[in-house]
Amino acid sequence: MRRAPSSCLARLAVSAVAALAFACSLSPEPETPPEETPPVVDSGFEVQPDAGFDAIDKARFGGLSSLVFDVSSGNLLALSDDRESTRIFRLQVRDDPFSVVPVGVIPLLGAPVALDPEGLAILPNGHLLVSSEGIQNRDPRSPPGLFEYTADGQFFETLELRERFLPPASGPITHGVRANSSFESLAIAVDGSRFFAGLETALAQDGEPATFEHGTRTRILEYKREGLTFVPGDEWLYELEPVPQPPFKPGLVINGLVELVVLDDSHLLALERAFVENADDPAHSMNRIQLYRVSLEGGTDVSGFDSIAGRTGLLPLPKVLLLDLGNAPGLPPALKASHLENFEGMSFGPALPDGARRLFMVSDDNFSMDQRTWFLRLTF
Repeated sequence: MRRAPSSCLARLAVSAVAALAFACSLSPEPETPPEETPPVVDSGFEVQPDAGFDAIDKARFGGLSSLVFDVSSGNLLALSDDRESTRIFRLQVRDDPFSVVPVGVIPLLGAPVALDPEGLAILPNGHLLVSSEGIQNRDPRSPPGLFEYTADGQFFETLELRERFLPPASGPITHGVRANSSFESLAIAVDGSRFFAGLETALAQDGEPATFEHGTRTRILEYKREGLTFVPGDEWLYELEPVPQPPFKPGLVINGLVELVVLDDSHLLALERAFVENADDPAHSMNRIQLYRVSLEGGTDVSGFDSIAGRTGLLPLPKVLLLDLGNAPGLPPALKASHLENFEGMSFGPALPDGARRLFMVSDDNFSMDQRTWFLRLTF
């Protein structure tokens, strides 16, 4: 999440240190451009501040950080990254005109630690999988993690996490995930045999975050189904782009991997969001939103490395830019004028009769008066 400056019970059967220098010789060969047409924005919907969405179970609406389509209900589920009250909104999507209406709330109850929830997925058994960045700006810290809940929001279990991702309980973060830049995305494979979790930016021991001068390498984790649970598998590097230069005096800057969606058995769709704060006028800061097609083949498995700092010959997953949202045809003028907003969530909906795919995106307003919740509908 980009913040404005400001064991277990028997499980249901499952059916489904300096800035990194990136030498050209360490990058994979460019992937052949995808055959599919780049996604096109066909509709947008802005949630108005006085729309009354907070009336749904008296839950504060906003902070939507992840989307997933629930086949069983035909609704979109949207995870709110509110640390005070972890919850998921059920959203009904309407056409002609396109709009999104909250129809219910799933409170997430019983987690063993305080959460900063960011990623959401539905497991093959119908359970909900939630990733948390943890809370690093307090002492002692709350650790990051992957948490499983029942469909009605009751805590079920915590999945295994390798030690390399855990920051120290207190003091400077010299190891593990960075504050507010941790487990941001989740995606389930088509056959349900594995899922993927993405880190927003580089681990502290892997390298520095992206800057105007250079990008960085974060990690995408694979979890494989093993019996009645999921266990860590391979890990791959994902190469983030440098932060774009703004036409104003910059304050806070970040570029991060904020969402993943499965395209097919060997490709992911990745959402990169860069943010540059306007130091003199924070309400007019800048977001860059880009969609990449990422191949799961050709990258080096780095699951054996606690740190990649100083290592050579490591190949990140190949990726191809599909869409730069700021240049997308059909983008609502009001959204473009608002500097694109802080898009963090996306999910495919059901396929259309002609086989075309619809992708839904949502922006996280951070519960800020200077930001808005926007939904976009894109077509492949």
